[in-house]
Amino acid sequence: MNKLQNAVIAVVVSVFVALNLYLLYSEKSVIPKTVYVSDYETMSANEYKEELPKEGFVAPAETFTVYTDDSNTIDTWLVDVGDTVSAGDELASLQTEQADGQRAVWESEKEALLTQQNAIRSTISDLNSGDQTDSSNSSKSDRAQADEDTKVELNVNVNVDVNQKGSYAQAVAEAERELADIDRKLKVVESQLDQNPSNPALISPADGVIARINSENDRPTIVIYSNEQVIETYAEDEEWSRIAAGDTAVMNAKGTDAPLDGSVETVDQVPAQPGEFLQAYKKLADKTVTNPLAYYKVRLNANGETIAAPFGTHVNAVITTNAAQNAAAVPSAWVTGAGTERASVWRLDENGYAAATDITVPFEHLDRSVVTEGIAAGDVVVYDKAIRDQESAPRVFFPMPADFPAKAEWKAFGWKNYFSVLLMKKQYTGS
Repeated sequence: MNKLQNAVIAVVVSVFVALNLYLLYSEKSVIPKTVYVSDYETMSANEYKEELPKEGFVAPAETFTVYTDDSNTIDTWLVDVGDTVSAGDELASLQTEQADGQRAVWESEKEALLTQQNAIRSTISDLNSGDQTDSSNSSKSDRAQADEDTKVELNVNVNVDVNQKGSYAQAVAEAERELADIDRKLKVVESQLDQNPSNPALISPADGVIARINSENDRPTIVIYSNEQVIETYAEDEEWSRIAAGDTAVMNAKGTDAPLDGSVETVDQVPAQPGEFLQAYKKLADKTVTNPLAYYKVRLNANGETIAAPFGTHVNAVITTNAAQNAAAVPSAWVTGAGTERASVWRLDENGYAAATDITVPFEHLDRSVVTEGIAAGDVVVYDKAIRDQESAPRVFFPMPADFPAKAEWKAFGWKNYFSVLLMKKQYTGS
């Protein structure tokens, strides 16, 4: 009988213990838990920056190409490479008997350019209005399906053929680039037509410096760099998504006295055209890119200041792509849902519980996530995998502080006072 009674008692006790363990530790348990946490930090407010170093060059803000359609039209070259010129200066005198034919060519080109200019302006207007209509009248799912089949095209001798991806920004950017190129060509042609027909010559359309003269082929050209300078660099692969117009930058041109403060002027959304600056950048940057077409021109402006360096000078630039003031930063590994709109951390609330707190993380700094909303200076952020396994916010406790006084401090305190504290006979008041 005693054996049976002992067995029954053992079974009852085991069931009781198992049931209590289940009620205490099961996922549906409502009994508050206490979790030991060794990883925690008290937040402080600081300024954080995300910076992108780039190689660049001193480049002209605008480039003009003056030309004739027949090498026999040139009588005498009046300028050489490196010469400075002003708007209206003669670059080369023309043969009088050939000038009328060249003037007719310029007049025809002006008409064609004006037609293209009006067509592109109309297309840009249509694209902008189409973008607004698309945004207001179509759902995301409808637009996603349309994106696979829709193309935005310009067919007025302009090379624009851009796949539509949710918006018309890329097509507008390409059209605006073509429009700027046509405006420059118009300025060149109009300068030639404004001259005195009795003294025909190639005329400079702007103030600048002669960059190149090509007199060896059937279509002689003169390339003029405008006096206005920019720093030209290129965003590679996905870097273009990190850089935006208005981002601050610091530029240091080789051979100059001090760095210059500036900002990003423009960021192209279409691949850069082949040219001497792009070719030089590829050699200087010496990076392997995923997409060989993914070079996007970026222009930096030194806040209107003139850079005391010739065109083509190598420039080291640092672009601040993100900045946050009075922000906190937590280890990125502690963030749940990093990179999404529902990022969160465990923050210690006023009752000592670890509460999930939604945060805003605009960017990463080293191995930490910069937080601009959700937590503030003085908040305690905790991390432990055991916290994530709890159904509700658990109470946490931290390791016991191990702060040992220096030898001089404990000698000054006195052995009698130590005994008083250890034996809890009285509270030390320092007297």
